[in-house]
Amino acid sequence: MILLRRLKILFLSIFASTILSAQTPIANRVNEAARHVSKDASVVAKYTDNKRHSLYYIRKNKFFCLDVVLNINEELNFTPHKYDKIISSYLSPDGEYMFICLDNGNKSGWVLEDRFELWRINSFNRKSSRIASGFTIDRTKEGFLLRKTSRCLNPRAPKSRQRWMVRDHHFNLMGQAIVTMPEYEYRF
Repeated sequence: MILLRRLKILFLSIFASTILSAQTPIANRVNEAARHVSKDASVVAKYTDNKRHSLYYIRKNKFFCLDVVLNINEELNFTPHKYDKIISSYLSPDGEYMFICLDNGNKSGWVLEDRFELWRINSFNRKSSRIASGFTIDRTKEGFLLRKTSRCLNPRAPKSRQRWMVRDHHFNLMGQAIVTMPEYEYRF
């Protein structure tokens, strides 16, 4: 009787642990795809739900989406223009949005050129929107900080002697503008 009771408890505990650790077939496919992404790629997001069932990754400065149900791997063109490289990627806290920081390259050779862009991609419909651009993008605890020139104090001076006013634009982790700070003179 005691042996039978112990066997039942053992069987139930093994059964419960396998049920709890089992994943859906979609989750298994996404995880397997993430393991087989090439070494020079970085995974941005894994979605194992029935609506998205995709793996997003960056490889050679291109953004890809692998749909594991349809077995389609496609490059996402989320920006209408060419860019030099993808600097970084972030995921919103709820996982709905992916943020991509782009470097468009220094075309003019000017330090304060708006060369960096922050893009937001919706993971449900894959629609992208440009959040802002600036000469720097930093990730902060609250979200993102973009610095953008606002005006020149002495526009007739040579570029090396010009003095510029700059504004800091703060965005939250959902890509919404929080606050734009007052102008200050930027020293470089």
